[in-house]
Amino acid sequence: LLDLRDERIVDRIWEKDFTVWGNKPDEITNRLGWLVSPETTRNFLDEIYSFVNEVKEEGFTDALLMGMGGSSLAPEVFSKMFGTKKDYLNLHILDSTHPEAVLEYSKNLNPLKTLYIVSTKSGGTVETISFMKYFYNLSLKKVGKEKVGNHFVAITDPGSGLESMASSLNFRKIFLNNPDIGGRYSALSFFGTVPAALIGADLNQLIERASQIAEACEISGDGISKNTAALLGVILGVLANEGRDKVTFFASEKLSYFGAWVEQLIAESTGKISKGILPVDLEPVQSVENYANDRAFIFFKLKNDSSFENQIDELKKTGHPVIELELNDIYDLGKEFF
Repeated sequence: LLDLRDERIVDRIWEKDFTVWGNKPDEITNRLGWLVSPETTRNFLDEIYSFVNEVKEEGFTDALLMGMGGSSLAPEVFSKMFGTKKDYLNLHILDSTHPEAVLEYSKNLNPLKTLYIVSTKSGGTVETISFMKYFYNLSLKKVGKEKVGNHFVAITDPGSGLESMASSLNFRKIFLNNPDIGGRYSALSFFGTVPAALIGADLNQLIERASQIAEACEISGDGISKNTAALLGVILGVLANEGRDKVTFFASEKLSYFGAWVEQLIAESTGKISKGILPVDLEPVQSVENYANDRAFIFFKLKNDSSFENQIDELKKTGHPVIELELNDIYDLGKEFF
């Protein structure tokens, strides 16, 4: 932690100093837009809400989000954890090219009442564009040439292939994301917040919580230990270097879906240059003697949830490192994503 302070790591991250990570700026300086994503998204909340009200008034009952990995995991977490508020759209996620997965949605969703969200940063992801073509042609037959574009929405980067495709096919809305945000860092950008708004999540609250923690994440200097994100990063990094590089997640039932999102974030972001941290999600809780000394444990829980108390105590007694992250309610997810 003192090294982090003395080397001004936190300040340098906010200054987008690529030398924190490597010798070249490639895919670093143009990937740090997530640092300001809560504030950026706040500027578009009215636009997002206006769009949601429009589709509700037009009688849409379902939304099918088509995307792979980073584009679909955060929306799935929102959908599973928040559920659908009365009179909002049921959100379905298609992120598998398995024919049965595709057929399930083509059979069970009524194109007349379904909004199709094509979600890809690059705008050229083969799987996502294939989904789009399939469902566009399916809808074309049902709703006709004049109305089909009204059923489609694109979320992508400016200048992408999808932007021009969506424009020529007359999509009802194109959300152009900050291009400096990588796919798996996009939870608090249009990629996560537009689908969340469609199911009735309170974006004002979600973004407010994210903004609070973003501010706290700027703390550096002698107060560095109050920067909880920096502290968490130091703990995980030091433990990994000591051989405890299997981060094992246990979560309150209501929060269990968060693991799928954080799993790809940690695995893909640290699994570089021959070193990394292996996230372990959805593993049943074992007896303490079943764990080797290569584990770090994170208990991700809602306030007043005591469901893992005994296991936490046992792990602590035997010297395993345990991190507890407590959320006041599910809107604290905004903080955890950041």
